[in-house]
Amino acid sequence: MDLLERIEDAIVRHALITPGDSVLVALSGGPDSVALLHLLTRLRDTIDLRVGAVYVNHQIRKRAAAAEARFCQELCEELGVDITIVVEDIPTLAKAEKKSIEETARDFRYGVFEAIAADDEYDRIAVGHQSDDQVETILFRFLRGAGRTGLLGIPIKRGKVVRPLFDIPRQDIIEYLETWGLSWCLDRTNESPHYTRNFIRTRLLPSIRERLNPSVERALLSTAELLADEERLLDAMTNKAAKRCARVTPGGKIQLALSAYRRYDKVLRRRLLRRCFRFVSGRVELPDREVIDRFDDFCHEATPSMSLPDGVSAVRISDDALIVRRVADLEFDLELAAGEWVSLDRPAARIQLRELDRDNTELEKRRRSMSALLDRDRVVGPLRIRSIKTGDRFAPLGLGGTKKVGDYLTDCKTPAALRDEVAVMCDDKGIVWLVGYELDDRVKITATTRKVLRIDTRIAKTTALQAD
Repeated sequence: MDLLERIEDAIVRHALITPGDSVLVALSGGPDSVALLHLLTRLRDTIDLRVGAVYVNHQIRKRAAAAEARFCQELCEELGVDITIVVEDIPTLAKAEKKSIEETARDFRYGVFEAIAADDEYDRIAVGHQSDDQVETILFRFLRGAGRTGLLGIPIKRGKVVRPLFDIPRQDIIEYLETWGLSWCLDRTNESPHYTRNFIRTRLLPSIRERLNPSVERALLSTAELLADEERLLDAMTNKAAKRCARVTPGGKIQLALSAYRRYDKVLRRRLLRRCFRFVSGRVELPDREVIDRFDDFCHEATPSMSLPDGVSAVRISDDALIVRRVADLEFDLELAAGEWVSLDRPAARIQLRELDRDNTELEKRRRSMSALLDRDRVVGPLRIRSIKTGDRFAPLGLGGTKKVGDYLTDCKTPAALRDEVAVMCDDKGIVWLVGYELDDRVKITATTRKVLRIDTRIAKTTALQAD
């Protein structure tokens, strides 16, 4: 097959793009992305695609980047493709974020791709990684001590990002460009051994071919393929373990049942902890094995809490571990209107307020209920549902005085780490209901009550941790 047929086959076989999709191409001006853009424009009519492009100027090589931007602009005009050009001072940003230039550039690029895809309604983001990139990634990760999942290399698709050139060697791409008379830009930094990936490509791999294995690329790709087969089995086992012992709270935390967790082999425990971390942190990159093993030790010891990368922490609650990202406590504040359902994202909940006549209301006792009945005439102003604030007080029904909300929740044995998922209902005078716990004495129904406010709250239940 020629290269176009091979790409079309990969698209169908791996379900990378479907007819009618809009595809944003990450265009750098290099041979891989130029070939990818050209191939996808040739497929526009065949599989009904809308193709656009984005070029990111990192301000690392200012003159060269300006020339690349002009080249990409002209190429897109020639191919009839809309292009967005984004400029960012990556060296300055890297210093501010205390990360390497390579990592900063990558994170910024993918952030831009996702933002443009969302704003301009692109279904897919196509990037130009090919099989040589896969080889270099596998070797790089192996030398860094990566585990099984790291040695799988670059995925052919993840979320909106797809890699149609995944199985194509760099030499085949160069031959395609020469056949079509297409030019491309040369990035001189790609030849500098100062960057780790360049050293692997220009120095290490040629030495391995010469001294150890002339087919090193095939050997590494074969290893990744074998590991991928085994990974599917281990992933299924991890899914089963996650369903048994990891629950997601309405506020997006993970509650890990340690008695069940400890029964698994350490290999599965590591995988489960990585999955928990990825869910809570929202990051693709995972902690190294040393961090995960410390996390596993925490799950076997009596330590009350531990810190993890990216602001994630684990807190002991009886024989469970609560895994949470403490960027900020959950904060919400919404006004309620009679008859309407109001929705919260975190904690996941729906709330409805209704006004009823006293004669048509059944006045059952409602302690620790998700529904409440209030005397309408004792409510001052509109009702709001909000998160707990420091210093909040209320007068629990029948107590005969006021109490701090925090102290009340302590008496109820509600863990501190879960209290930002507890809501309060307020009017202009203060709290009328600690949702799910107790009414304020001020708004209780009495013999003189004429109108009743009924509040129904549907808090989402904890759910099993799903597969990645």
